[in-house]
Amino acid sequence: MLKILTVSALPLLLLAGCERYSSLPQCSSFLDTGHPVALQLDANGSALDKAEGLRWYRCSAGQRFSNGQCVGEAIELPRQEALAYAAEFAARAGQPWRMPTVGEMATLKQNHCTNPALDTRVFPSVQVTNYWTSSTSLNGPSMGCTVYTFNGNSICKEVVTQKRPFMLVMDAKP
Repeated sequence: MLKILTVSALPLLLLAGCERYSSLPQCSSFLDTGHPVALQLDANGSALDKAEGLRWYRCSAGQRFSNGQCVGEAIELPRQEALAYAAEFAARAGQPWRMPTVGEMATLKQNHCTNPALDTRVFPSVQVTNYWTSSTSLNGPSMGCTVYTFNGNSICKEVVTQKRPFMLVMDAKP
């Protein structure tokens, strides 16, 4: 009898877990209701996070920032190619841009809204998908870590050959 009850209760528990996101508003409308922008924005397309000591590029890799918007298409690459793109971008720009870690991406998460759980006033073209990070997976070299921008959660079980967009960040100069 106990076994039957446990098995039949499992679907209810799984459905109950989805409820935590259904009650949260979408960030695009929630943040427009008077919440201040936490990062310092500049006209060159970067956002300074003084608290974390990071400077973020406001567009996904492959896009350029122009007149307050991201122009062009975000590129999606397998993880190793994304890391190489970030290194080449840094070399051409003469600045130490790189892919962020899971922990750095977590600093962007908006806890009171979703879809995406990032401030779209700062990152106007962020997609709702998994974004690559530079963090390595403990699940072996065939897996990498991503952040799902819908809710800001991370997972380190993404196959590294999967094509994903990614962001760029650098340490802020003192």
